[in-house]
Amino acid sequence: MRKKELLSRGLYHSGLLEIAGHFAPASVTVLTYHRIRADESASESPFDDAVFGPAQSCFARQMQWLKKRLTILSQDELLDLLRRPAKGHFAVVTFDDAYRDNYDLAWPVLRDLSIPAIFFVCPTLIEQRRVGWWDRIAYLMKHSAHARITIRGEPVSIAKLHGWMKSLPAHETKDLMETLLRLTEAPPPSAELESSQLMSWEQIAEVSRKGIAIGSHTHTHRVLATLTEEEQHWELRESKAALERQLGRRVRTLAYPAGSHGNFMAASMRAARECGYEAAFSFHSGGNRLGAIEPFDIHRIPAAEEFSPMFAGAAILPDLFSWVK
Repeated sequence: MRKKELLSRGLYHSGLLEIAGHFAPASVTVLTYHRIRADESASESPFDDAVFGPAQSCFARQMQWLKKRLTILSQDELLDLLRRPAKGHFAVVTFDDAYRDNYDLAWPVLRDLSIPAIFFVCPTLIEQRRVGWWDRIAYLMKHSAHARITIRGEPVSIAKLHGWMKSLPAHETKDLMETLLRLTEAPPPSAELESSQLMSWEQIAEVSRKGIAIGSHTHTHRVLATLTEEEQHWELRESKAALERQLGRRVRTLAYPAGSHGNFMAASMRAARECGYEAAFSFHSGGNRLGAIEPFDIHRIPAAEEFSPMFAGAAILPDLFSWVK
């Protein structure tokens, strides 16, 4: 058993977790979700399994627990807190990519518990009704006519291909989908199947009127570090403009695609400021100590697939649990 799991169990079951949280410095824990599973669903997704989080009932339990112990902030409340730090322990709930289950499964839980959240949206994916590159890679590899696919002289997996998309310059991977389609000889997902995975503009507008802030996730979900500075500005500028045009509301925040170390850079943060965003979220794990937050690198932690001492520990003491292995 890993140290992190042993520590979380010990703190949680002894009651020391909440005592430690009470004495911890004032901070904000930002939770990241992508997809929610239906409780009755037991089938494997034809797309990327890695983006799925908890089942709906488990997500509800996580939110109920979180609401009792931390003050859950809306986007506007968070931005105010960045300008005027206050004492307390806070949380923010975020969802990336605007999957349809965010509307069907997550939104009813958030609505019933009166919990605000931020949904980060890529306008091009919604407009074209096409899933992102990570889902298309997974789909083609899962439906490949061949057990082994070799590209550039080496066998590839879903994880390796995802890694290439996140790390190689964009001009080196622009033809990767066509190459993969040819080598796998897999039929591409149908337009109906792809569209069914995503929220519609009408659904995005509906939740934005009822407590969900809509933020940018760039225009096409290309990883910013793989782009030139000019291309990064385009991604951020076009996304903000498209969302504001569709929703009639100001877009104030951004989540960097992938968002881990190496997936965005100082130039990305500078571009976000210059394009009019007020804050941006990374995927650097850990908490955000009030008074010392970099507004364009707000750390987020991935939400657990179940309610567990690990979920509780990461929510209450995110810095500790991001450090312990």
